[in-house]
Amino acid sequence: MQQMTFMECVKRAWASAWQAAVQMPLLVVGTFVAYAALGWFGLAGRPVPAEGVTPSGAIIALGNLASLLNSLIYLWFTLKISRFVLLGERTMPLMPARARPFLRIFAVGLILAVALIAFALTLWFVLRPQYQGGAAFLMLVVIAAWTFVAVRLSLLFPALAIGSPIAFGAAWRDSRGHFWSLFGVTFVAALPIAVCGLLVLIGMGLAGVSPAVVQKPGWLTALAIGQSIGNVVFALLTTTALAWLYRRYADALAAPSGP
Repeated sequence: MQQMTFMECVKRAWASAWQAAVQMPLLVVGTFVAYAALGWFGLAGRPVPAEGVTPSGAIIALGNLASLLNSLIYLWFTLKISRFVLLGERTMPLMPARARPFLRIFAVGLILAVALIAFALTLWFVLRPQYQGGAAFLMLVVIAAWTFVAVRLSLLFPALAIGSPIAFGAAWRDSRGHFWSLFGVTFVAALPIAVCGLLVLIGMGLAGVSPAVVQKPGWLTALAIGQSIGNVVFALLTTTALAWLYRRYADALAAPSGP
């Protein structure tokens, strides 16, 4: 474990995000281009709310496929950024350690997603018949529980990126007593891009940009580019924050002997 204060961790996350962008420009730009191109199809495949306009089934299917591929690109990008911060690894190899770290991260993400769905369905079937809460209440409970579990297990992701095995118990032990630090550092590190995104959305609303307008090809391109910039920067900031938090708190999550 490496000793550092809350703001030292945040500042080091910002510095590492900048270093990753500067030292691996092809990786960052390539991710941005791929994310924007796939994002265009993802946006085109979304029905326009309250306008009665529905894309064709083929466009919707293509949009869903593009969104799935973007999710995989996001996981891969966070893997590479984690390895840059923790191991000093650059752009190559594109898929380190025969894709084992990537597959482990994907498996953990899938397990958490299935657990979230199962938990939400259980709450719905148990509480709804007894009228102990409406849909909004159940949603708040699910979000709160998901946030708590995701934060407590967050140190597992940088560990997996550098080659550690899946160890939910070790991640849970290392995060004990550090929930607010883990949540706070990641939140503050990503705050600049979150504020920028909010300002853009407010500006679009004040300008009278409607859902029907943004379905035009030019607007779809602009939105895809903006979404790609936001996601890439968000991934850089949150991933570097988690990498430094891993250095700060990881103990039971022992570093592997090799990648």
